[in-house]
Amino acid sequence: MRLSGTIKTLLLLVFAITMLSGLQGCSGDSNTISGPDFSTVPPPYSIAEAESTITREDGLIIHIIEKGAEVLPPVNQRDQISLYYTGRTYDGTVFASSYASGRTTPAVFTNLTPVAQGNSSSLIEGFREGLLGMYEGEKRKIIIPPSLGYGDAQRGTNGFDLRNDTLVYDVKLARIGG
Repeated sequence: MRLSGTIKTLLLLVFAITMLSGLQGCSGDSNTISGPDFSTVPPPYSIAEAESTITREDGLIIHIIEKGAEVLPPVNQRDQISLYYTGRTYDGTVFASSYASGRTTPAVFTNLTPVAQGNSSSLIEGFREGLLGMYEGEKRKIIIPPSLGYGDAQRGTNGFDLRNDTLVYDVKLARIGG
């Protein structure tokens, strides 16, 4: 089958436009990884608005910003929970959020059991401990010392080096159970 000169020209033009469109998305640095978009993350909770504060011996600080409905039992380590959260470094840099890239649904966590009890929880200890005892609708600011976070053992998430950082999570418990 022979293609006319006009069709060949059109096909070459379509091919060129397709290639240029693909190249336009390249930043020139092939090692650059584009992470989540945190532009829709709400501002941090203010501890000035906290109803109460719990400071534990291990350094974990929990500011209860807004109490939840104490109708159902609070979160325990066997519960599946739906949670809105934003994790920041102590200087305020967002490194993780359920609101990333415009999401509006809460994240689901199914395993709050400590790793020491033989389970494979990927949650850092301070985050896990800070969620226990929450009621539906409750808002907390959880401040996690390095010893209950990534310590000096792991690199962290989304390209952030969170080793030896104090981490701050704003959390709102949407629901306990499936």
